[in-house]
Amino acid sequence: MVTITDVGATYVLVLLLFRAPMGDIPWTHTFVLRYSLVAVATLLLIHGAFGTISDEYYYGLEIFSIFNTISAYIMILQGKTYQDEDLTEKVAIVTGANAGIGLEIARQLAQMGAHVIFACRSKERAEDAMKQVAATTSSSKLEFMALDVGSLASVRAFAAEFLKSGRTLHILINNAGVNHYRRHETVDGFEAMLGTNFLGPFLLTNLLLPALLRADDGRVVNVGSCVMKWATKIPFEDLNTKHDYGTGQGVYNWTKWANYLFSQELHRRYADTTLTNMHPFLNTLAHWFNWLRPFLQQTGEQGAYTPVFAATCRHLTGGHYLARSEIEELPARFVDADLAKRLWDVACPLVGLPKDYFPTPTFD
Repeated sequence: MVTITDVGATYVLVLLLFRAPMGDIPWTHTFVLRYSLVAVATLLLIHGAFGTISDEYYYGLEIFSIFNTISAYIMILQGKTYQDEDLTEKVAIVTGANAGIGLEIARQLAQMGAHVIFACRSKERAEDAMKQVAATTSSSKLEFMALDVGSLASVRAFAAEFLKSGRTLHILINNAGVNHYRRHETVDGFEAMLGTNFLGPFLLTNLLLPALLRADDGRVVNVGSCVMKWATKIPFEDLNTKHDYGTGQGVYNWTKWANYLFSQELHRRYADTTLTNMHPFLNTLAHWFNWLRPFLQQTGEQGAYTPVFAATCRHLTGGHYLARSEIEELPARFVDADLAKRLWDVACPLVGLPKDYFPTPTFD
């Protein structure tokens, strides 16, 4: 006979087994140990491993198991842990804001009063997304600007149009990205994940720096993924991955790591300015587990909490790697300053920037 305890305890253990290997929950974390031990203990007790239990204790364990399961779900797929800020006078750009996490990030920023620019490829999809956000937030400060992060020409055109408007940029959230299992190239001839996940955001951020540096507390948020922890190296000898593509997962992993190294070098270069940059990561499961996502992965709303926290929390300083709206310390190999500088120097000529590119604020 399958009991409620069987179902609940198994769910908790499966949830932990999925999430801890992804890198966002350390195996030694207190609640990982607590929930796993409780799940195993209730299973053993309910099935008489320590002797027969009375009906009173049996039903008590069933109720306890329900509460443990609900508590584990809430704690592991953590909800919002911060207060909304007043963003009434601020301008935010969110790339890939037409769907998924990007849409939810845009919605939460709009809810706080920001003027949100939906930087997307499809005007039609962006306008549909803006209607959804307007309906739930009553915001009228929503704007579409065409941007294909995988095209350097599109990135340059977008940045030029924004700078021409003379507006100060307070928040830039580099959210758009791709994950391909077969090799594709961008219009510029770069491997698609290299071009879209790293080079596009790298160029966009650099070109928008004059507007970001005008803000009292300009924020750059590079949305990452916990799978960057699986990356073993940045393949400088074959950045375009022409010889060792495999399933593409390894390429995705290191392009996300590259984005984090970009965040580190950006922080080093602009540490003495008003610019703050963050690198929150999202928790992603492989595409073949789609049917399990509602049970094992954060929802769009939950997934947006950490990027929004990074973009709005007044007390955060730059250069951090954020997990679950908290600063996480990474192993030393992921925060290699020399590697970050080398990657920056390699990326600049690829996107057409001089290595000594160092813009200053522009004012009307």
